[in-house]
Amino acid sequence: MNLNGGLTASILWCAVLFTAKLLSNMLSTGKTILVQRNRSLLAGLMVAVSDLIYFYLIKNVLTDDSDLAIAVISAAGGAGCFLAVALGNRLSKDRTYVNVVMCDDRTAMQEFRDFLASRHITNVASDSYTRDWGRKTITVTAYAETKEENRLIDEYIENSALKFKRVIQKT
Repeated sequence: MNLNGGLTASILWCAVLFTAKLLSNMLSTGKTILVQRNRSLLAGLMVAVSDLIYFYLIKNVLTDDSDLAIAVISAAGGAGCFLAVALGNRLSKDRTYVNVVMCDDRTAMQEFRDFLASRHITNVASDSYTRDWGRKTITVTAYAETKEENRLIDEYIENSALKFKRVIQKT
């Protein structure tokens, strides 16, 4: 730790170390997310910058021989990973909401399927039966790719006079 400059310099040095490691881990975690999404160029850039910061930190921490610096960097590593995942989830458009929608009224389900198609929401309609096995109906599985598409499905069901059964799974 750079103690020659006093307490203020030491606090500032810890803040610099924390920020650098936080950024390094955010980039490293972001790289993993981008690899999973097949964004190789951005992932490669993140690795390069993350490694640069990492080697800078290692060089400085090893020459300082400070347990406090190691603790600060370790805490920042965890915080950087947390922030990258949280930010990735917040900004992600790759999440899909799988909506399985059922209703005993076959015509209502056909209209629901047409509603989805008119808004370009991917869906699959399957033959199914009513609860009492008395007649055929349709079950629609809708794959909403955004929160907005999922909201449209919400509104459609809420505004319907008929009762729909809906199961939502976030993937």
